[in-house]
This record gives sequence, C-alpha cells and structure tokens, in this order.
Amino acid sequence: MTKKITHDDVLKYIYKETSTEETNNVENQLALNNLAMEFYVESMEIISRISELQLEPSMKCQDKILDYSGSFKFESIS
Repeated sequence: MTKKITHDDVLKYIYKETSTEETNNVENQLALNNLAMEFYVESMEIISRISELQLEPSMKCQDKILDYSGSFKFESIS
C-alpha cells in the first residue's frame, strides 16, 4: 500500500533526495493521482525556466554602470 504524498515529497523526488522506498511511493502516486502529476509537471517546467534565466547583467547594463561610476571624481588618500 502506498501512502499519500505531499508537495514536499514531489520536490524531494525531483531533486533526487528520496530513498528507494520514497521514490517508489512517489512514482506510484504520480501514476495514480492526477493532481500530484500536475504539480510534478508544473514544478519541472518552473525548474526548466529558472535554469534559462540570465544570471548576469547584459553588456549594455554593465556599460551604463561603468559610465555612471566613471563620472565621479575620487580623491587619493595617500
């Protein structure tokens, strides 16, 4: 008999943080429970989108920051 799963169980499964027994239980529940499967699919889509995010500023943004910081006059402290 399989026990009901939570969103946390599904996320642990996605990130491969489940034991063999937990993995089997989650897989069984995903096959039987449409809501759990829907959450799994949506979570996988979100994870895929997150990995596509640009994590560094564009060159245009970097140039603007450098131009702005270059407009300040700094005095030497030595």
